[in-house]
Amino acid sequence: MHSEVEEIASIVSMDVWNIEKYEGDERWHRLREMKDRPVRSEVILKYALIDEFLTDVICVYYFRKPKKAATFHYLWRTKHFRIFVHYLMDETFLLKKLAAVEAITKVPRDVTNAIKRINDVRNAVAHSLFPENRRRYMVEKKVNYKGVHLFTPEGVKLFQEDYWLASAYFIKKLFLNVRTLRRQAGIP
Repeated sequence: MHSEVEEIASIVSMDVWNIEKYEGDERWHRLREMKDRPVRSEVILKYALIDEFLTDVICVYYFRKPKKAATFHYLWRTKHFRIFVHYLMDETFLLKKLAAVEAITKVPRDVTNAIKRINDVRNAVAHSLFPENRRRYMVEKKVNYKGVHLFTPEGVKLFQEDYWLASAYFIKKLFLNVRTLRRQAGIP
């Protein structure tokens, strides 16, 4: 497995252990890319996880899930559930899902704000090769997250704090407190 990871890293130019083989400007550009890509990957992955949490809350509202079940595995066998997920949930933007979840149950303001910040920065890094050139970041020429440059260890830590705030709320809501969510949604 280790050699496979190293091989993939080399193929996609993420082999930082070989940086000395590059000369001058090429080394600087490679290092910049090696810093950029894991940050983008982290943002996009965490965004996808939050999107999944929101989808799960909506699915709990519309579909009965056995009290002890942790997943929707059995529901995937039904046409109704597949159509709902494939044609509604997969086509719905994260902020619309958040609005639906807020209509279902009260979401703390700090969690809502964290999700909105994550959505904003995800849109920047996922839809722009040079997100620092987007209108909202143009003045400082860098992508800031809560006032700190995202592509720094401090920026990534602030991003992760928001992710953990949101994910902890939804994990508690979905997996530890399914009965309460069902009750709030009016499901017996």
